[in-house]
Amino acid sequence: MFRSALVIIAVGLAAPHAAACSFCEGNFRARQTLRMHYMAAKAVFYGQLKNPRFDKDDNGFTDLHITSILKDDPARAGRAAIVLRTYLPVVGNTPPDYLIFCSVANGSLDPTFGLPASAAIVDYLKAAARLDDRDPVAKLTFFFKHLDSADATIAADAFFEFARASDADILKAAKQLDAAKVRKLIADPNTPPERLGVYSFLLGVTGTAKDAAYLAALLNQNPLPERASTAFGGLLAGYILLAPKEGWSFAAGVLADAKRPYSVRLSTLGTVRFLQATRGTENKAEVLACCAALLPHGDLADQAVEDLRRWGYWDLTADVLGQWARPTHTAPIVRRSIVRYALSAPGDEAKRFVAAVKQTDPKLVRTVEESLELFAPVVPAKKSP
Repeated sequence: MFRSALVIIAVGLAAPHAAACSFCEGNFRARQTLRMHYMAAKAVFYGQLKNPRFDKDDNGFTDLHITSILKDDPARAGRAAIVLRTYLPVVGNTPPDYLIFCSVANGSLDPTFGLPASAAIVDYLKAAARLDDRDPVAKLTFFFKHLDSADATIAADAFFEFARASDADILKAAKQLDAAKVRKLIADPNTPPERLGVYSFLLGVTGTAKDAAYLAALLNQNPLPERASTAFGGLLAGYILLAPKEGWSFAAGVLADAKRPYSVRLSTLGTVRFLQATRGTENKAEVLACCAALLPHGDLADQAVEDLRRWGYWDLTADVLGQWARPTHTAPIVRRSIVRYALSAPGDEAKRFVAAVKQTDPKLVRTVEESLELFAPVVPAKKSP
């Protein structure tokens, strides 16, 4: 993890943005789905690869004999086969069936993306292409049905759609999702571990008290398996949603336990942030308890302090300022976060603290003041009447 001052300041002070699914691991949020490729393409064809070859200059070519047109463009000019400017070997039992997405450049087809594809993938894509982004419930309900597809490409693509969905849209679709299917996905050892966090969150919005006990058991494994560690944030979110009292208490305990792995505690903090963002002040007391549990620990105190400042939660001002003198909190990043909090907080206590720090380290206060000004939101000027 990059912990430079610039990165932390930028992350901490930037305006909130609409995030993709909060419990997706890896780079899935950046992956283009088949439906996205389809929408961007001018033409989409399905067919069979034939005659892979190289010319005298060692340039590769392969013919695609079209058997199905999903999206057409005049640049095809009625041809039943198109030439792909790449060598795609068709050897032995390798399936020759291929799906190709094309743009158009200078009046000619220009293949931009392709993949080996079964007829099932083509049918899936045709149905997915008809979905309307303005109806997220129908869209996610469709992809939910395909999460356990026997075709690995379809199952992965359906998951990528969930990975790119907003948390709000997933919550809207929750009532249409089958908890039994989610349980099966979590329990299946063949489910890729990077998907477990999302599935655990889904169980939290679809499951029962029995599922809360199941998630708690996964969270309390000792030692914690890598699969559970990878999905810890999603497992915890599901647990809190199903058993709020026990789940929040568990979260605070994890944050307070310095013996827990840093990654697990950071995942726990991510879940706290998610619930604060999606539920507003509904769980303010629990969120404050989690931040209070983290403040005494120098390795993550700056994160809790910056969250409290960003949310405008000043209830723990005395606790935050009280960390200043602790030997474990002398790292520059922690000290900057405390000063930044004090400069933003209302009340005489914070003002007295800033005045005292100015006496001993005026440069630090000046630097933090400049950073606050740099990342302050721009207020549009009022128009003259």
